[in-house]
Amino acid sequence: MWTERDRPVRLFFREARWSVEGEPVAITEIPNHQYHPLITHPTPAFMGWRCVMGSEDLTTKLVLAVRREGTLWRAEEVPGEQ
Repeated sequence: MWTERDRPVRLFFREARWSVEGEPVAITEIPNHQYHPLITHPTPAFMGWRCVMGSEDLTTKLVLAVRREGTLWRAEEVPGEQ
């Protein structure tokens, strides 16, 4: 994934290059380690980006959720959205 100002701008997915269209949306979730009965107000944390992506030839669009896994990024298609 290529970034500018810490935001995704391009990535390689399914053996093709994709560009971010519009503004990516930050994904915030409650981390698993904060699910505990004694934690009454867990703090959501930044987990990745939700992006509308356009193919290099401009014929295809899809929505991806891109989440950090250690030092790598994992991209998953969000079904039913475009």
